[in-house]
Amino acid sequence: MELPLPVFAGASSVRRHDVAIGLLTASRFPANLSLARHHHPLPTVAVIIQGGFDGSYRTGNRECSERSLVVEPAGESHENRFGPSETTVLTLSLASDRVAKEAEAAASRLSYARDAFAGLVARRAVAELDRPDDVTPLALEAAAFELVAHVARRSMQERRPAWLAAARDVMHDRFSDSLTLGQIADAVGVEPGRMARAFRRSMGEPMAGYLRRIRVDAGASLLAATDLPIARIAADVGFADQAHLTRWFAHYVGTTPARYRAARRTTRRGGQL
Repeated sequence: MELPLPVFAGASSVRRHDVAIGLLTASRFPANLSLARHHHPLPTVAVIIQGGFDGSYRTGNRECSERSLVVEPAGESHENRFGPSETTVLTLSLASDRVAKEAEAAASRLSYARDAFAGLVARRAVAELDRPDDVTPLALEAAAFELVAHVARRSMQERRPAWLAAARDVMHDRFSDSLTLGQIADAVGVEPGRMARAFRRSMGEPMAGYLRRIRVDAGASLLAATDLPIARIAADVGFADQAHLTRWFAHYVGTTPARYRAARRTTRRGGQL
């Protein structure tokens, strides 16, 4: 018999915080964990910050990797098989009676996408849970609303052309390269100006901004998981130098790379996320 399970089932570490539209949960799952077929009672918006898992859904298998945004309707039957490294996930469990109808409709459909915007919102939320202060509840409320608004907007734009998703995939796959608008347009077979305009309408920001988000998110992963020098990480993820990484890291994550790394090490030594 299939059982309902909390979103943190099997996790080795959990942080939770009530928000106006539901519950934010940051969970760390051990490597190679398997969860038998189950469902969650509430619709969920999950962002994979590190690691990943293979999800078996009614529509087939999905490889849910780092920087993935996964929306599961309430009662959606699935299995999870986590990868060979530890996985960190931020989940927003939605109280359907407290969200706008557009968000409720978006959360009623199973969806998966690689999404740098959601990845950085989730990182900011986990950073707040790691190092809470008097402003943390306000920051977490903002993150929850930002996530659900992003999901609702994506859902409303489902009819966007396939080449737009392909352009986003090119940026995710080649984010450390010196990509030009023309190269991305050539890869998906669309005129550059048309692609840039459609991307901005769909994602709410220009392609350059989205690419910077991917690079910052990738840099955050390396800061948390390795001892590589920050200057090396900056080069590896596509920034010109350490100062360039620091500028955009502070813009999107709200702290410097050095402070982010120190906070992650402190919380891991304490057995937290």
